Amino acid sequence: MKKGYPTHHVQDLQCIRDLVYVNANKYGDKPLYIHLEKGQKVTFTYNDNKRYFDALGTAFSELGLMKSTVAVVGDQHPDWMTAYLTTITAGGVIVPLDKELSCEQMVNFIKQTECKVVFIAEKIFLHIEEYLPELTSVEYFIIIGPEPDRQKIAIDKRVMVFDDVIALGTRALSKGAKEFLSYRRNPARLCAILFTSGTTGTSKGVMLTEENLIGAVMSCCKMMDIKDTDTFVSVLPIHHTFAMTCNHLAMCNVGGTTFMNDSVKHALRNFADFKPTTLIVVPLYVETICKKIWDGIRKKGKEKQVRALIKVSNGLRKVGIDRRREFFAEILNSLGGNIKQIVCGGAPLDPQYIKDFDDFGITIAEGYGITECAPLISVNPFNWRKLGSVGLPAIGMEVKIDAPKQSDDGEILARGKNVFIGYYKNEEATAEAFTEDGWFRTGDIGHMDDDNFIYITGRKKNVIIASNGKNVYPEELEEHLLKNEKISEVVVIGRQTDGNTVITAVIYPNFDIYAGKNTEDILEDLKKDINDLNKTLPVYKQIRDVELRGTEFEKTTTRKIKRFLVK
Repeated sequence: MKKGYPTHHVQDLQCIRDLVYVNANKYGDKPLYIHLEKGQKVTFTYNDNKRYFDALGTAFSELGLMKSTVAVVGDQHPDWMTAYLTTITAGGVIVPLDKELSCEQMVNFIKQTECKVVFIAEKIFLHIEEYLPELTSVEYFIIIGPEPDRQKIAIDKRVMVFDDVIALGTRALSKGAKEFLSYRRNPARLCAILFTSGTTGTSKGVMLTEENLIGAVMSCCKMMDIKDTDTFVSVLPIHHTFAMTCNHLAMCNVGGTTFMNDSVKHALRNFADFKPTTLIVVPLYVETICKKIWDGIRKKGKEKQVRALIKVSNGLRKVGIDRRREFFAEILNSLGGNIKQIVCGGAPLDPQYIKDFDDFGITIAEGYGITECAPLISVNPFNWRKLGSVGLPAIGMEVKIDAPKQSDDGEILARGKNVFIGYYKNEEATAEAFTEDGWFRTGDIGHMDDDNFIYITGRKKNVIIASNGKNVYPEELEEHLLKNEKISEVVVIGRQTDGNTVITAVIYPNFDIYAGKNTEDILEDLKKDINDLNKTLPVYKQIRDVELRGTEFEKTTTRKIKRFLVK
C-alpha cells in the first residue's frame, strides 16, 4: 500500500449552512436519504434537505425559538436530521438523545439542559406522557417521523406535528421572512450537548461547537476517500457522534446516498436489498457479519474449498492479479454485491476480522474516536493500513503519548479542531480532562510507532492493579479470550479476595456449541482453555478465576458492554 496521508480533493466547509446549501446546489434532486415509511421506500433529496432546513429555520423565527436549546429523540428519519441541522444554524444548542433511554433518564436530560423544544417520535412521546407536567421549560413538543395519530398525541397543548411546522415556515418564507436565512452564528460557541453512553456508569454532557463538528467532518472526508458514487446503509444509532459525523454529515459532504436502516435485526437484509458500497459500523457488526458468512460456508460443507480458494487468491494478488470479486461473488452478493469498504470504530476490532474481509475483497479501515473529539482522533486511510493499529492522527488533529519513562505505553493525548470545549455544568471534570498546556486526556492507554500510527492497549479507567502493583489492561485479555469460539462475550475484572486482586473472566458462553452441556461441564471446559492461554501470558496477567453468566451483558445502543454493571 502507498504510504502517506491521502491527497484526494475534499470540498471545504465553514459551517453547517454550507453543508446544506452547497450540496443542494451541487446534487439537487439526487437522493440524500432513502427510508421506509409504513413499508414503503421514500426518497429525500438534497433539494428536499435545503427546503425543509429553510422552512424549519423560518418556523423557529416565527415561533420565537431562534437560539433555543432543543432535544431530538426518535428513530432514524430525515425529520431527525432536519431538526439537528436547523437548530445549530438557528444559533441554538441541539441535545441528541438515545431513544433507548429510560423515561426517567430522558426527562432528566431534557430538564438538565432546559430545552425549549423537543423533537420526538410519536411512540416515545406517548411513552413519557406521565412525565410531561415535569417538563416546564418545554414550549413545544414536535412529533417527527411518519404522520402520527393526531387524536392520541393531543394530550398536551404544547404538541405540534413536524409537517405542520414545516408548512408554517413555508408560508412565512413565501411572505418574505428572512431572519433565519440571513442569520449567522458564531461557530466557536456551544452548538451541541451530547451525553456520553455511560459504559462506566456516569454520563457527562460533552459540549461541542460548530467548529468541532465541521473540523471532524473535514478530517473524516480527508482521511477517507469516499465519493459521490458511494452509497451507505446507516445502522448506528443516529444520536451517536460517530454515526452523525462520519456517516450523516461526512456522507452529505461528498454527495453520497444513505439508506436509513429501520431495525438492527433487518440490517443484513437491507444490505442485500440496498447494495451499499460503504459501511460505517462498530466491531459487533463486523464480527456478526463475518461469523454468519463462515457459518453459511460451513453449513454448505464448503469450508475447505473456500480456504483453499483464499490461498489461491492471495497468491495471485502477490503477482498483481486480483480475482476476489469473482472468486467470492456469492459471499459478496449476500451483502448486496457492491460493498468494497468498511470504516470501523467505537471499540477494539480483532485484526483477524480485517484479514478475513480483505480475503473476500472488502477493505476495513479501523479508526479511533471519542465523543469529546466529535469523535474523530485517528483512522487507517484506505491507502495505508496497519493491522492492530487505529491509524494515523486525523488531518487537523495532533496526538502524543504521555508515557512513563519505563514504558512506551502511556495515556493518549489529543488536540486540534475536533476537541470539545468542556463538560456541561461540570467545571471540575472539564479541568481534569485537560493537561496544563491544553492537551485533552483521552483516558486511553497506548503507544505510537515510527510512522505515527497509534496502538491502543487499554482504557485507563478499566485498568486492574495487580497484587504486585503492575497494570493489567482487561481489554488485552478479552481480545485473547474472544478468539475462542466457545466464548460469545467476556468481561475481565479484578475481584478483591482476602486483600488480593484476583483477575477474573466473567463469560457468556456460546451456548450453541455447548448444547446439551450443564453449567459444571461448560465451566470445566472453559477453565481448561483458559489454563492453556495462561501458559502464554506473564504470571501477573494470568486469569485466576472464571465465572459464567446465562444471559448477554447489558450494552449501550452502540453495542458496548456496560462494564460498570459487571459486579
